[in-house]
Amino acid sequence: MLERPNRSYVEWFYPDDLVTLKSAFDALCAEFNILPDTSDAQGVAAELIRLFQAGMTREDTLMVAVRGRWQKEWKIAC
Repeated sequence: MLERPNRSYVEWFYPDDLVTLKSAFDALCAEFNILPDTSDAQGVAAELIRLFQAGMTREDTLMVAVRGRWQKEWKIAC
């Protein structure tokens, strides 16, 4: 499940990393009807970054992990 060694919060993100994170963020916000610039959107972003820095760098695995953690708190859009 982990694709890269652990990354520190002080390390930078490469452009491809940002593309992956933004794509996962946009998809999850749409799925859960979360508007940008809300506290829920900040929670999604923080969780994605935390998981990415822990070594989970594929978009599909990031989305599965965030869904599993947050599905009880957010209503999935119908």
